[in-house]
Amino acid sequence: MKLPDWVCAHPDAIFIDGFQPGAGITRLPSNGSGGAIGNVTRVVNVPGYGSHTIHLRTPPSYSPNHPLPLVLALHGQAGSPSAANTAAQAVRNAWASIADAQGFIVIAPVATGGSGGWIAPPPNPSDYDIFAAAIADAEAAYNIDRSRRIGWGFSAGGHVMHDIMFNDFGAPLSIDTFAAYSVSAGVLQGLACQGLNASQCNALIAAASRHIPIDIHVGSSDPLLPNATSDRNFFQNNGWVLSSNLWFTTFSGGHSYATAQLGEIWSNLCPFQALP
Repeated sequence: MKLPDWVCAHPDAIFIDGFQPGAGITRLPSNGSGGAIGNVTRVVNVPGYGSHTIHLRTPPSYSPNHPLPLVLALHGQAGSPSAANTAAQAVRNAWASIADAQGFIVIAPVATGGSGGWIAPPPNPSDYDIFAAAIADAEAAYNIDRSRRIGWGFSAGGHVMHDIMFNDFGAPLSIDTFAAYSVSAGVLQGLACQGLNASQCNALIAAASRHIPIDIHVGSSDPLLPNATSDRNFFQNNGWVLSSNLWFTTFSGGHSYATAQLGEIWSNLCPFQALP
């Protein structure tokens, strides 16, 4: 569902929905406590999969009395495990100024693949279990609005985001975990529709449990632009509506992302929540 416009116009919306008659909204607070402010590094443990690093940003204005939205941010393939750690920090840092200004928390896990990329299920557990553990850890340490979890991924991280939404491998997160999601230079053929023909991929999208709001950003000279354009058509053919629950933005550039684009993504997806 879409929230009132004031929710995104006023990051300190606790004062708005607390005192304006008829303006209240439903939140699902996690009521977590004890987390530090600013740039934070946390470690989560996944049974059977070990301990893993999560880079996190909490805005200086954070108050445990007010549940904030959460952005799960996934970096692209980095080249090596150490480079993956740097890429996760870069993703966290790119989102930081927006998180501080707009009032939400960012978590950026580190990929575990030997080439600095994500390990998707099967097998189980996989890196998808790290994502679920990172969300649970953030919700225990901070007061998160569980109805306003937003997913975002760049490149291979974007492939993963599509995969989470449209496939079910028994991993402990799915389309129902998120209110909305975005991909920057991520495509369905990267994982979600890998090995499927166009008809099969279309059927996969058609079977989605809901029309989750989606933002697609891609560079005008990105080699993946044709794939991303095809993805937009799949979504439109299956009931998504441009500028309503689907945004498709091309920008001047290649296979990249920038903070300005992340700001556009947040503006598009901020109004949405998913209630059980």
